[in-house]
Amino acid sequence: MSRAPLRSHECVSFVGRGCSRSPRGRERVTVFIPEQRKEPSENDSRATAAETLAEFAYQIYRDGIPSSVQDYVTKLIIDQLGLQLACSRLPWSEAAYDYVRDFGATGSSTVLFHGLRTHPEHAAFANATFGHGQDFDDTCQMVQTHAGAVIIPVALAVAEEVDATGEQLLRATAAGLEVMLRAAHAVSPDCLRRGHHTPPAAGPFGAAIAAGLLHGQNPTELAQSLAIAGSFSGGLIEYTQSGGSVKRIHTAIPTTAGIRAVALARRGMTGPLTVLDGAKGFVNVFADKGSVERLTDQLGTRYIIEKVGLKAYNCCYFIHAPLEAFQFLMRQKNLTPDDIAEVTVGLSAHGAVHVGTIVHPVDPLGGQFSVQFTLGMAAYGELPGLDSYSDEQLADTRFHAFADRVKVETDPVAEAEYPENWGGVVTLTTTDGHTYRRRVRYATGTPQNPMTGDEVWGKFSRITTDALDGEQADHIREMVHDLPALDSVRRLSALLVQRALQPSR
Repeated sequence: MSRAPLRSHECVSFVGRGCSRSPRGRERVTVFIPEQRKEPSENDSRATAAETLAEFAYQIYRDGIPSSVQDYVTKLIIDQLGLQLACSRLPWSEAAYDYVRDFGATGSSTVLFHGLRTHPEHAAFANATFGHGQDFDDTCQMVQTHAGAVIIPVALAVAEEVDATGEQLLRATAAGLEVMLRAAHAVSPDCLRRGHHTPPAAGPFGAAIAAGLLHGQNPTELAQSLAIAGSFSGGLIEYTQSGGSVKRIHTAIPTTAGIRAVALARRGMTGPLTVLDGAKGFVNVFADKGSVERLTDQLGTRYIIEKVGLKAYNCCYFIHAPLEAFQFLMRQKNLTPDDIAEVTVGLSAHGAVHVGTIVHPVDPLGGQFSVQFTLGMAAYGELPGLDSYSDEQLADTRFHAFADRVKVETDPVAEAEYPENWGGVVTLTTTDGHTYRRRVRYATGTPQNPMTGDEVWGKFSRITTDALDGEQADHIREMVHDLPALDSVRRLSALLVQRALQPSR
């Protein structure tokens, strides 16, 4: 039996759970009263956000993406593939790999480095864990999420399954990234402030778009995949307060959600098309002051993809600006750790909580979210790289002693620029009474201070030396650089495994 559409009405009620007090002291609640069904008119047939995003994704998959967007997506792909290879043997990555392998699913999608062929859901789960295995993957400050480690593993796994071309991989990746980024933007910054991590919250939507396009879904079918995907949204950021390794799978969880949503939609499952913009939809549930308009604002003419930044350092992006400011002052003033009496780091209010809570980390993730400990490492010449925050470094008493000299506070300038920018300021006070101050608004890798193509490939080469030889890395570079000419993504996947499993050329 069909139900009449719902209309929102404000009414006066008694005090109750969930009520908000009006200026005059009366209690206001929002109730929903079924509206009498009317014959549809042009005004009643406006598309939901899910339908609009599905149509957009379908069109760019069919017609292509701007060259500037293609350049961004290419950088994101090579950065993400490098991280998946480099981080494939970390303890939490091995746990994800063992889980996938023990599941025993069959399929044609590759788990990178290891070479296991399995179902796309499982390949994407493992590869996404690898891609976010360190805090070294792309971040979009404006929308506060890690999109590459969600969408690229999905697109690659499903592209292998359907034997897609490089052009199809590129377009599906772009569409999935843009949809995920817009979903994250619609709930930013409240989503993170409330304790929800945006990759598992917004990621299912972008993952469903990438998978659905590669499976040949039309706009109507894609919208249903989005409608189902929203029921998988979730994720908590308590790890920023006490550590743990579960964050590593926060980009993996939405990969399976998106692929599974598409599979269910293809089999007739349906969901609410108001999943994003409805009264109980994603935006209203995950943000106190969300913006439904951000989901579709300038859609097709303005790409949030171009606001994504890559990471030059293996730690939370909130640390990058103060880290560069600190390095600059240490070099410019020719200071040693013993010369420093106190360091004050100024960040946005959220940044101060996000990376200023853990002073003495006991595990790698805690270190990557501790600006105090990271500056302690940097004071002694240890910048966050792929192998940083090791057990040996975490036990180094010099770093911990320096961390005790670092205090973190809210900086008015950083707070005013947040969330669009995650800058910071550092003030050093020396033992002889001098004070030096340095502000960095745009750290290396941000859209305002981007890494060049050569720098991105340099990072890829450095972090994959244990997984690939130089010749193999060069072949991968050539293939990714010219993805539109690649006749089968399976040729690329065959190169993304350990040397013993790579095909001869």
